[in-house]
Amino acid sequence: MSRALLTRGIRGLLAGLLATTELGFAGSAASAEEAHFGPGDPGIKDQRKFDPLRPIAREMQMSVPDGFVVASVGDLIISRPLAQYAERLPAFKAVIDRLQRADVTFGNLETTIFDPRTFKGAPYAWDGDWTNAALPPVARDLKTMGFAIVSRANNHVMDWGLEGMRETAHWLDDAGIVHAGAGDAHGLARAPQYFESKAGRVALVSLASTFRPTSESLPASGATPGRPGLSALHVTSIVNVPPTALEPLARLQCALYGKSCGETPTEGRLFGTSYRQGERLSYDHTMNPEDLAEIHRSIRAAQQNADFVIVSIHSHECSTGCDDEQASRGPAVFLKQLARDAIDSGADIFVTTGNHNLGPIEIYKSPMRGNRPIFYGLGNFFWSDVQELLPHDLFQGNRALLAEAWQDPAKTTEYDLTAPLNQGYFAHAFTFQSVIAECRFAGNELAQIELHAIEEGYGSTLPESGIPRVVTDEAVATEIFQQITDQTAQFGLPKLNLSRAKTTAIIRP
Repeated sequence: MSRALLTRGIRGLLAGLLATTELGFAGSAASAEEAHFGPGDPGIKDQRKFDPLRPIAREMQMSVPDGFVVASVGDLIISRPLAQYAERLPAFKAVIDRLQRADVTFGNLETTIFDPRTFKGAPYAWDGDWTNAALPPVARDLKTMGFAIVSRANNHVMDWGLEGMRETAHWLDDAGIVHAGAGDAHGLARAPQYFESKAGRVALVSLASTFRPTSESLPASGATPGRPGLSALHVTSIVNVPPTALEPLARLQCALYGKSCGETPTEGRLFGTSYRQGERLSYDHTMNPEDLAEIHRSIRAAQQNADFVIVSIHSHECSTGCDDEQASRGPAVFLKQLARDAIDSGADIFVTTGNHNLGPIEIYKSPMRGNRPIFYGLGNFFWSDVQELLPHDLFQGNRALLAEAWQDPAKTTEYDLTAPLNQGYFAHAFTFQSVIAECRFAGNELAQIELHAIEEGYGSTLPESGIPRVVTDEAVATEIFQQITDQTAQFGLPKLNLSRAKTTAIIRP
């Protein structure tokens, strides 16, 4: 038999074996032809067009060694270097030690890094929000603390315009921190970015559903050039209102617009907001299909080119607690579909940031990829109120508040404005409580989640406030973990298999 015939025979035998055993390691009896990896899967039409020794399905599975650990935290709202505080805050040193032990540590960078002495840009937070800013040494400080990879698609990425977005990239690159979710071209904003860890290549796909208008990147359209910015998922909101609210809404529409007079429709639109009848006040959202197709393509490409994939979304959209500044906000319902589809498409962990409180946790059993963790809200990790670069229009927009709070508003500093604003929005213990979520993987799927309770010095003096510390009080840890279990139940997810070891909680599939 010739070598060519022998080779074809061996390949034919392998192809037959792979057709029936391709996905056995993922707990499925499906053949390679039947395998479907989420909405991003183009679908194999002819298996003979593929090398049986290099099956596509194999590339859609994680390939990190058993015991691989990824540590995830929430929003990094940091303005200055902080690692030096570890010497006098042992509980903060314990946080840093834990971050440094993981194979990869991830967080959402929600600030702009630049040197105000040489910066050529300007503030653009036109919607009355803080313009978050951080000094250049912050990038290396985050690297020292253990952060390897950060998401940048969020509503603060363009606080200081394109110049700020670009300078932040410069300082992160200089520090050796991988970042994704924003770029000078639409494709770069969408694209996964990679951290080369000792245990494997880790990809990050970053996107945001909450962002300021015109801060999202755009592809070119004919002769019209594209636009730099963040990777966006556009969503359309609709308010579910209880039946008792429908008649007053109809009367208001009649009085203002001459519509719905003498009738009570079950849906409508008022002040630019769509509503429909529901059991209680809540919010639903629909996702833009064009954005979704691009996002799932990025996730699939990330899995094919990496050993492990993190997908992160920054989302302020909510389902419950949306209209009560004193309550925790429940995550938006659309995130369930988005997160599960992302995992089916290739994500190994899905992390939500944005609502400044802890959210639900789900262990999703993907039909083709096994158990994967979904975090629907990790709260704040750094919460810096040291923000010394606030724009003039933020003071202008809050003249009434300053007049109510201070006898002589003309003398107020940046923090003199921040303090009463915080009282209105962030005067809660849960704003300053969070977790480090350590996910350990084995056998190509999640083995366990280890949650370490964190508090950020609520009530400390300004320089030490917002710095994360490992919780030592078991009662505080119980309060933190209860937020997660309560949110998980309210979100309609299965009860977590959670056990406690003092101020640590362990969740197993």
